[in-house]
Amino acid sequence: MTTYQFRVKFEYAPTELWRDIIVGADRTLDEFQTVLNRAVGLDQDHLWFVGTDQDYWDSDVQYKCPSEFEQSSDGLVRGGEEYDAGETTVGQMARRLDLDEHDRLCYLFDYGDEWRFYAILKEITEDEPRDTEPAVVNRKGDPVDQYAPPDERL
Repeated sequence: MTTYQFRVKFEYAPTELWRDIIVGADRTLDEFQTVLNRAVGLDQDHLWFVGTDQDYWDSDVQYKCPSEFEQSSDGLVRGGEEYDAGETTVGQMARRLDLDEHDRLCYLFDYGDEWRFYAILKEITEDEPRDTEPAVVNRKGDPVDQYAPPDERL
């Protein structure tokens, strides 16, 4: 089994708040996102997507939270494509995007407050003995306070 290790950094303080998360190729992006949110102090009550561009909203490909994907009608986003993060595995995404070590993804949580994170693929490990559930393996910084005023969130 292939595993992926991502370093996920808070866009506004990347050296102060980050998490290393390892995940098996056959785990969904929704499972990955759930572990990420818990690790950085966010709840699950808002829309979110994983994208391919540093400009977030301009990502050519977006892997959207299952509830939002179910409501979308045509599968297209600003000239790009969208996929259901609840049905897409990390391995499928990696193959579709041809991800390699050091490639970067974006993660946008809560479209109103726009919690922005990015994930750098640190390592791809082949031939692991079994599937790996998403887990935080290294961290720096305290979780954010999602409901604090913007200037007090970190």
